[in-house]
Amino acid sequence: MKVCIIIPNYNHTKYLRRSIESAICQTYKNVEVLVVDDGSNDQDEIRNIVNEMKLADTRIFFHAIEKNTGKWNALNEAIKITDCELITTLDADDVCPPDRIERQVAVFSNLPETLHVLTGFWHCWSNDEVEEHVKKLQSGPLQIISADQIRNLVMWGKKTPGINHYFTGNVETAGASAMFHKIVWDLGIRFNPPGVGLRVLLSEDSDFNFRVTSLLGRTVILNEKLYCYRRNTSTNEETM
Repeated sequence: MKVCIIIPNYNHTKYLRRSIESAICQTYKNVEVLVVDDGSNDQDEIRNIVNEMKLADTRIFFHAIEKNTGKWNALNEAIKITDCELITTLDADDVCPPDRIERQVAVFSNLPETLHVLTGFWHCWSNDEVEEHVKKLQSGPLQIISADQIRNLVMWGKKTPGINHYFTGNVETAGASAMFHKIVWDLGIRFNPPGVGLRVLLSEDSDFNFRVTSLLGRTVILNEKLYCYRRNTSTNEETM
């Protein structure tokens, strides 16, 4: 199965090259990396970075959106133009270990009824932490949490006051780590804009993952840390 790794970018020039490197250097080789720039202030520079990297690896592609409209739109635009069977994302300021895609695809292979797989993640406060955790490869059997258990947790979280995210109990998942069959998007489950009453949950990632889990019931969590999430970038309005 071919996997499209979508990297939505908005003003993350500082981190983008490392993010692309981590996506293209996966042990699972049947991938394309689609960088979607959402109207960055330095879009020409972003284009140059991607085109330079594409000279070394033709699996890298670039799509530009002229005006900043939001991550939700960038993701929908990317999914619309790819013909890959499986879709996943990687935020432009984040990094993933080289076995992430292989481990997630293995879930689909082992559990063919699965439509949607999330993973755990490392909280990273510095480049050193990113580079330390990205080297930690998984081994042994897949650590899977079943679809029924996930759906029960997520629905409980939705009904609980004060919880406005994709709730999975003691298992932390990265919203951007979701991998799903494109059929999910083709069925009409989209990344929704804010402020127009379409979102069930606060962020586009949480909302999308909630809708897939609650409506289709074929979500599995791979309880392994396969995503390095930078906590000190403008995305989170956090500083070192």
